[in-house]
This record gives sequence, C-alpha cells and structure tokens, in this order.
Amino acid sequence: MVLAPAPSSSAGTADAPLVIATDRCKGCGLCVAVCPPGVLALESTLVNRLGYHPVRLSDPDRCTSCALCYRVCPDAVFTVLAPRRVRP
Repeated sequence: MVLAPAPSSSAGTADAPLVIATDRCKGCGLCVAVCPPGVLALESTLVNRLGYHPVRLSDPDRCTSCALCYRVCPDAVFTVLAPRRVRP
C-alpha cells in the first residue's frame, strides 16, 4: 500500500466538479453508495494519513455535481463546484 501523496485531489483536472480532501476521508463508502452516476470509488492502493482508503473521483466528465456525496459525508471531505456552462 502507498500513502496518499496529497491532502486533497480533484481527479487531476483543473475543471473537475469535485475537490476531495483525501486526508480526512475515512473510507466509509457512503458517498460511493449514493452517487447516481457511480463515479466515486474507494482507492484500493492508496492509504491516507489516518490509515484509510480514501474516495476518488473515477470519471470527472460523468459527475453531475448533484452534491449527494457532500450531503452524506460525515467527514465533510467534498467541495462541490458548479457544473461548467456550455455556451451556445
């Protein structure tokens, strides 16, 4: 297992719909269970400083910014950003 390299992640893109504070995540999986598009997953190889496998955003393009993950998270690890507006 590898320690999580950064305290937060945004799935590696500048315009990701979520910022996840992986250093606070306890890997309970509540967010994974409620995510309608199923784009959240628990890391299987990384471990954070608390000793847990944190959540990660597996497909930023499919995230709808619905904020259900934010609402169920007992550790407040999510910052949900507004979806990008597409100009006509």
